Amino acid sequence: MRDGMGESSDSAKERLGSSARHRWWALGFCLWVAFIWGHSLVQGPQSSAESAGVVAQVTPLLNALGITSEHAMTLAVRKTAHFLEYAVLGALAVPTLGLPARGGRAPRWLGPVAVALIPVVDETIQHFVPGREPSPCDVLIDLCGIAAGALVALLASRRRADRRTVGGATCPK
Repeated sequence: MRDGMGESSDSAKERLGSSARHRWWALGFCLWVAFIWGHSLVQGPQSSAESAGVVAQVTPLLNALGITSEHAMTLAVRKTAHFLEYAVLGALAVPTLGLPARGGRAPRWLGPVAVALIPVVDETIQHFVPGREPSPCDVLIDLCGIAAGALVALLASRRRADRRTVGGATCPK
């Protein structure tokens, strides 16, 4: 059955994100945001203890990279954690928000702006947690992580689409 625009109602639903698969992506995205924001509620001493535990695990790797001072190792671990948790968020944002925006939905800029506000809220939460403080530098690291994760997800999506095309009749000779 076709809708008024010449596409099947099933593909229109898929395009508009009403598929069960899209809902799973959206759930994962929301749970990851909750994980990030929940972790910002961890008080300073406990957060420092978590970082120290990770530093203890990766000390040989950091030493091999030339990072030997305790302060530098802790800084490297904490900033890498910021980047990686937001890279996951960026990767989840692509299928969840349909980046780039799907036709007929919200403006193209709305999804990326909403995702970019997540680290701002994250750092704002830390302002109210004992022993934690917000950092504009962390917001920049988080935004870089989002961009990197989204780029990887977009490239992977494009590669999957190319493989499907190669398997079909539209493959160039």
